[in-house]
Amino acid sequence: MPSRRKKLRFYSIYVPVLLIFFFAVAEILARVAGYQPWVIKTNNIKVEPGGRLFEKDATLGYRALPGQFKITLGGAYVFTITNLSDASRATHPPDNGNIPGPKQGLWIFGDSVTYGWSVSDQETFPWLLQEDFRNYEVVNFATTGYGTLHSLIQLRAALQQRKPPRLVIFVYASWLDFRATPNRRRKKMFASFMGPVNHPYASLTGDGKIDISQDPLQYRAFPLVRYSAFMNMLDEIYTKFEEGSFDSHRVTKAIVKEMAELCRSNGTELVVGNLTSNPTTDDMNNYCRSLGVKTVDMFVDLGIQENSNQPYDIHPSAIAHRKYEQKLKPFLQDLLANDRQN
Repeated sequence: MPSRRKKLRFYSIYVPVLLIFFFAVAEILARVAGYQPWVIKTNNIKVEPGGRLFEKDATLGYRALPGQFKITLGGAYVFTITNLSDASRATHPPDNGNIPGPKQGLWIFGDSVTYGWSVSDQETFPWLLQEDFRNYEVVNFATTGYGTLHSLIQLRAALQQRKPPRLVIFVYASWLDFRATPNRRRKKMFASFMGPVNHPYASLTGDGKIDISQDPLQYRAFPLVRYSAFMNMLDEIYTKFEEGSFDSHRVTKAIVKEMAELCRSNGTELVVGNLTSNPTTDDMNNYCRSLGVKTVDMFVDLGIQENSNQPYDIHPSAIAHRKYEQKLKPFLQDLLANDRQN
């Protein structure tokens, strides 16, 4: 019989070889399944002047820097943006056209799509809506990377600082749900987008109310995800499993409910525009109807070439923004028709 020392020597060689073989096979299968090691994206973005577009904010985590900026993507694609002193994006030239005097507000909240990332000021759908509705002041509060909770925080602050608007338009997409909670997917996105930043997130109390806290949103990845497709696959599987524990869609519903209540208590009305078309969006539509909140379909298929700025950027093109405006315009005309009669 082999001695104890020989057995230990055998297993000290056999077990590591077996593990290496297992991981090698797992790595091959993961890559065949379409997984790759995790890469922190370093987008080829040039910002002039200053080299940056955001500054830290104690409540929102970050906010848009005021000023006019020229953005170059991939060394070739150029667009310009103007952020105002309140961090909203410009929706009109400084003189606001020919209509003098104070105007009722049309406030728009959302993420990078609504902000108009990768198109110039005059190509964004909020700017186009301002041209359609010159008797109102369109304010584009949206910011790249913001989620539903950001919109609620912004709405709370704006209602304290300004006269309530005629209408609040919250632009919803199903991908916004996970941005309201401190889940791993949100943290992983921010690791590529901005790095660690103190960030608001929401949870629900026992009675269904929203509790807002701050979290640095630091992403702690599985070991070797930068080098191994298999480990990145395990990280993704765990991330997807973890998402369910936060119930981010339910949290977003509670946020929309508070936005609707805030609007009603301030004598204004909330409208929800939907960028996506899927079961999650359908559920949000049904929920909004149960609250008495009107919804409008804004879906544009970004898989169609003309609707995005590929290959430089996946965001909606100027053509897509015109389509958003064309879907919103008749809806808003009907909603605001009585204003013209009074």
